[in-house]
Amino acid sequence: MTGNNSNEIIAIRNLSKRFENEDIFTNLNLNVEENQIIAILGPSGCGKTTMLRMICGLETCEKDSIFFNGQDIKDNNTEGKVGFIFQKPILFPHLNVGKNILLGSKQKGDKKDNMEIIERELEFIGLPGFAKRKIESLSGGESQRVALARALLAKPELLLLDEPFSALDVKSRRKLAIETRKFLKSRKITAIHVTHDKEEAELVADRVLNWEIICS
Repeated sequence: MTGNNSNEIIAIRNLSKRFENEDIFTNLNLNVEENQIIAILGPSGCGKTTMLRMICGLETCEKDSIFFNGQDIKDNNTEGKVGFIFQKPILFPHLNVGKNILLGSKQKGDKKDNMEIIERELEFIGLPGFAKRKIESLSGGESQRVALARALLAKPELLLLDEPFSALDVKSRRKLAIETRKFLKSRKITAIHVTHDKEEAELVADRVLNWEIICS
């Protein structure tokens, strides 16, 4: 059994998850085509994060339930192909901004090449001149931009975003949602964004899906 559409990056078929004899969700179905940005709208605690973790292999799933590029993810190594942006940006405080971003690079060049990569990515995310900044000096929005730059530099085929703007104030959340869409479209990255914020979902995505509907 395989995914049906050759343009699909992800195809989920009747996915269910239980923890300690309690259903987290059942019969979840989802298709995401190449270069699409999908937002999934649902309340906190409904299972959105668990679904993302199952897609990237951090949680187990049954065979023939999640297909990545037409292959069952249980038979398909997705390492390096799927990126994950967490609710709270995971940055390394002992490294400066530039070195945190460079962790996403699959090609390790000399110092000059690395600085060119860092400067290009910082310009791209609107933080020129931040290479030597300490992580603790960044605002919440700046931290998420750095995490996003690192993830995009890895050139994932699929990027998963787990409510990455929820800790920001409303104005910053809206601004970063618009910018994230621009970043993803510019790099032609397919993405699944989960959130409980309807306006944020509409600003980021090509298509907004309701959690209750995809689980029905």
